[in-house]
Formats: sequence, structure tokens, C-alpha cells
Amino acid sequence: MRRRIIKKLAYSFSLEECEIESTVNNFNYIPTYSTRIIKNRKVIDKSKLLANENIALEYYKDLINSYSTFSFPNRSFIMTELMNIIPYLHCYNSYTIYKFDFKEFFYNIDLKNCFKFINEDLSLKSREYKFLKNYLNNLNECTPGIGLHNSLVEIAGTRFDLKVMNNFKDMGLLTYCRYVDDCILILDEKLDETIIVKEIKKLMKEVFGQKLSINESKTDYYNCDDTNYKFTYLGYVFEKGQSKKVPYKLGIAPKKLNKYVTKINEIVIEYKHDQDIEALSLKLELMFKRVVFYGSRKSNERKKWQVRGIGDSYKELKRFMKDNDNLKNLTKETADLFEWTIRECFRINGIHTPPKIHNQLKNKKFASCFINNRATLLHRKIGLNHKQLKEVVGILDRRNLDRYGYKELANILLNKVI
Repeated sequence: MRRRIIKKLAYSFSLEECEIESTVNNFNYIPTYSTRIIKNRKVIDKSKLLANENIALEYYKDLINSYSTFSFPNRSFIMTELMNIIPYLHCYNSYTIYKFDFKEFFYNIDLKNCFKFINEDLSLKSREYKFLKNYLNNLNECTPGIGLHNSLVEIAGTRFDLKVMNNFKDMGLLTYCRYVDDCILILDEKLDETIIVKEIKKLMKEVFGQKLSINESKTDYYNCDDTNYKFTYLGYVFEKGQSKKVPYKLGIAPKKLNKYVTKINEIVIEYKHDQDIEALSLKLELMFKRVVFYGSRKSNERKKWQVRGIGDSYKELKRFMKDNDNLKNLTKETADLFEWTIRECFRINGIHTPPKIHNQLKNKKFASCFINNRATLLHRKIGLNHKQLKEVVGILDRRNLDRYGYKELANILLNKVI
């Protein structure tokens, strides 16, 4: 496995394997990290790292990922699990929901514990042991921004997950999920919040050390006695008691929903200025479709299939939408997004809804794009070819595109997708 890691890094950094191996073997200091603020959070500025630092840190990240027993949380898997349980909780005689969040998670983990977990999982070579012990014993905090620190957080997080599930299995555990620092615990018994909090805090101290605490402002507790409540988790919202016929309504969390409403309003304003009905129709369609492409992220050069659009981000809602006209299982605000919100954006901007868009809304086109998993595939062999892609992009960008290659055209289109 170590040889595979060396080969992978040699390819990524365009170096010989012996150069990668020499860099890793001779790397024995802790980098001085430059940081920047992104979304009110301090993160490592990876662009300021030296080449040898990048190589060594990537090596130890891959080493931990390859040999440890943890796996990174998957939002889609988590939401599938929750959607199989939460909408049917009213069928249980008793239940408890406890949602909690770690306060400044990365910055408050005991890194000495992380080294202990790594040593339990991995059979380290002497130089690897020496470097990781020195690194984790002397690093003040696990500042986010590099892959190694994500791995350190998850190796500890997995230990915590196992302890939670083990400790609550005799208290009616239905499910427990954690996505980085966002956790949710659901029991099929009514359990007092103080008991849950006491147990969770005890396990946090055991795994993460003394500094980490629960973020009280992001904690929710509900049980079977609560008739009306609403909470959000990983971009979704769950509402109970809003309708007698539908005990639970599901939807897009308000903060995320506002982002989509803002985007629709921007599209309408653009139409007000350019009066381009074809561009307007395509922009709205792309909002609700899946845009599938094969490429790399900014933080990772490895190419893989990726998907953008509401149709992918909130795909778990689709199974609760019977057809284009039956959105009763959705929250009102989420159901409105497919028609009323679009009409309202035209109204508040003093524009009559164009006949083409009016007909599309009447025929539930945008709800259909979402429900029926409509997709635009950006791949020259199995999706849009160069000519087709240029025609599509030409609707959104009226410049002369004759000299643009496939990748450049795809990037223009992707920049138009939220």
C-alpha cells in the first residue's frame, strides 16, 4: 500500500518515485502554517505550503486513510437513513430526537488522543511513528484546510461514533449519524434530555479530550410528547404537526432555500435587462436539473464524476413527491420553489411572466426536471459533444465561442449552475 501511495504522489506532483520517497523520508519538521479566514473560520492556506511540505502531508494523509478503519461520512447515505426513519416516527409509541453540534470541532480536539488512535490502527514504521508523534504532540490545534487534518478528525470521530452507538444500544437506539461536527441521535424510547447530554459529554471527554464542548445554540431536543416542532439537519428541514394528513413534512432548510430564491431572482433580473427568453428558460431549467461532469475539484487534482444542482443536492425529497402535482409531503416553502417563487420573482421585479415561462410553470416543467432526475451530461463521448455543448453555452454566453475547447465551454456552463 505504501508503494501505491508513492506512485500516486509521483503522478500528482510530476516527480519520480525516488524523489517522493526521499522527500517523505527526510521530512522531519512541523510546517509553519499560514492561515486565512473563509466564512468566518480560520483555515490553512494550502497555497502557501512548500512543495516538500505538500508531499509529506499528502503522504501521511493517504497512509492514515489507507490503513485506518474509518471512512469519511457520506451526506447522501446519512440522509437516506434518516428519511427511512423520521417521516414515520409518529408510528412509534415513544421516541426521542437529540440533534447536537460540536463547538469549534477542529480547533478543540486533543491531538495526543489522535496519535493514540493512529497507533492502534496502523503498524507504523519507525520514521512514520516518530514524525506523527512529534507532529501531534506539538501541534496546537487541528486547523482545517489540509487533508491530513480531516483524517485526524475522522479517526477520532469514528471512535466517538462507536462509543455512542454502543452506549445507547440499550436505551432504544434507532439510529445515530454524524457528518463532521453535526450529529443526530434517534431513540425509540422517551429519554430525558439531561440523561442524553450527560452521556454524550462523558463520551466526548473520553475521545476528544477536555476542551471540546457542545454548541448549545445548535442543539435540538424533541420527544413523542411534542406535537409541533421543526429542525434542520445537513441542509434539510423536518416539520412535524403542520398537517393532520401528513404528520411530517420535509424540505430544503431555510438558509439553503434562500440561496436558491436569490439565484432565481438574479436570473429574472438578468432577463429584465437583456430580454433573452431562451437564456431565461435555460437558466431556470439548469437550476432544477442535475449537471453531471467528469473533473477535479480545486482542492484535489484527482478527476471523478461530480454532480451539481438542486436535483442532486436534495435528491432524497424525490421519493416523497408522488408526481409533478402532488407536493403535499414537502414544506410549503420548498413546494413553492418549483412555481410560486418563480412567479413572485417576476412580480416583485415589475415584469409580466413571459408566455413561454408561464406555460412551463403551468405544465410543471421545473418540478418534472427535479422529480424525474433530468440531467445535462458534460462528457464529449457519452453526453453532449463539442458542437452540442457550444450550442447550449451559446444561449448563455453570446460571445464568439469558436475558439473555445470542450473544457472551457463546460466551465462556462458550470459557472451558471448554482
